[in-house]
Amino acid sequence: MSTSTIGFALYKLFDVLVWVIIIKSFMTWFPSVMSSDAGNNIYNLLCKVTDPIESPIRSMMYKYSSGPVDFSPMIAILVLMLLQRVVLMIFQ
Repeated sequence: MSTSTIGFALYKLFDVLVWVIIIKSFMTWFPSVMSSDAGNNIYNLLCKVTDPIESPIRSMMYKYSSGPVDFSPMIAILVLMLLQRVVLMIFQ
């Protein structure tokens, strides 16, 4: 496996994680989707994927503010986009 293949795979992994975070965030806006069994199972799966990324950000944010809006998904997306740029610079 060449380094460009590893870089491409990492780049795409970060891309998929960004979309998973976006989909999970949109699902919280629609309680009717969340109340169904299939919606709840999908949401739980998305939480298992995104919680390791969002939990450290969320715990760090709650030290400084405890407002009603959770900005950790947005910050996680920004961090993932930054990591994508770093991967491009390293594996180019």
